[in-house]
Amino acid sequence: MNTRLFFVLNNIILSIIFLFIGCDRNVVFEKNKKIPQMKWHFEEKIEFETTINDTINLHNIYINVRNSVDYKYMNFYMFLDTEFPDGRVVRDTLECLLADVRGSWTGKGVGKIRSNQFLMRENVWFPIEGNYTFSFEQAMREEVLEGISDIGIRIERK
Repeated sequence: MNTRLFFVLNNIILSIIFLFIGCDRNVVFEKNKKIPQMKWHFEEKIEFETTINDTINLHNIYINVRNSVDYKYMNFYMFLDTEFPDGRVVRDTLECLLADVRGSWTGKGVGKIRSNQFLMRENVWFPIEGNYTFSFEQAMREEVLEGISDIGIRIERK
C-alpha cells in the first residue's frame, strides 16, 4: 500500500511540474529590472534587448510593474521606445492603473509591494529578424519618481 501511495503522489507531483513548465513555453522573452531605492529619475532609461527570430507568428507584449503601497498616485505613465533591427524607433505612451477609484491597489502582493502585469499590445507581428531594444522612461512629470520598484517586459507567442 505504501508503494502504491508513493507512486500516485509521485505522478501527481510530476504532473504539476510539467504543467508549470508547459505554461511558459510560449514566452519568447521576459526580464525585470530593479529601480535603485525605488527612485526613478526622469532622464534615466531602463532598457531591455532581445533577439526576435520569429517573423511569422503573432505575439502579445506585457509590461510588468512593481510598486510600493507608498506610491502616491493611482496611475503611472511611462514612455516606451521600441528600436527595430533596422534602426527605426517607435514611441508609445503607456498608462498603468495601479489603484482603483477607491484607492485599493491592483495587482498581487502582500506587505508593501504590489505586482501588476499589463497587456500593452496584442497581436504584434515582428517584421524583421534581429535585435530589438525596448527603452522605458517614466513620464510622471516629476524629476525623481518614488515608489516604483521594478519595471519589466514580457513577450509571448500567441
